[in-house]
Amino acid sequence: MPAVYTPIAQESRPWKTWMMVAVRSSLPPAVLLPAIKRAVARITPEVPVTRPRTMDERMAASAGARRFNLLLLGSFAALALTLAAVGVHGVISYAVSHRIHEVGVRVALGAAPGDILRLVVGQGFALAAAGAVLGIAGALALSRFVSGMLFGVPATDPVTFGAVAALLVAVALLACYLPARRALRVDPVVALRCE
Repeated sequence: MPAVYTPIAQESRPWKTWMMVAVRSSLPPAVLLPAIKRAVARITPEVPVTRPRTMDERMAASAGARRFNLLLLGSFAALALTLAAVGVHGVISYAVSHRIHEVGVRVALGAAPGDILRLVVGQGFALAAAGAVLGIAGALALSRFVSGMLFGVPATDPVTFGAVAALLVAVALLACYLPARRALRVDPVVALRCE
C-alpha cells in the first residue's frame, strides 16, 4: 500500500506517535532484544519497546487468514475424498451383491480369481476414470476463479491436476478392492442355489 515516511518529531497527530523498528541480525531474538531495548532507551528514555516480534512471527501473523482458508479448504477436500471413497465402495458393493449369481456361474465355468478381481475392479476403474476425466474438465473450466489465491503455481498446473486425478482413481480402486475380495469368496454352489 502507498506510504509516506516522516520524522516522528514532525507528526502533529498525538495518536500517531508510534513507530516500528526492524533489525536484521544473525543473533537469536532472546539475545538481541535486551540490546535493542537499551539502545532505544539511550535515544529516547520515555519510549517503551512493546510487542517485539521476529520476522517469522510477523509473516505468520500476516498469512494467518490465508492459512486458515487453506486449512478449511484442505479439510473439505479430505471430507470430499472420504465421501467419494465411501460412495464408490457402496456402489460397487451394491453391484457385486446383484451379480453374485453371475460371479458364481463364472467361477463354476472355471474363471480364475484374477478374472473375477479384474471384473469387479475393472468396473470400478471405468467409473473412476470417467469421473476423473469429467473432474479435470470441470476443474479446467473453473480454474480461473481460484487463480487469484495461487502464488507461484499456474491455475492449470498439469502436475497438480494429474496428481489429484491419480489420487482419486487410487482411492476408488482401493474402495473397489473390498467388494472384489468378497466376490472372490463366493461359493459357486451357494450362488447358483440362491437363484
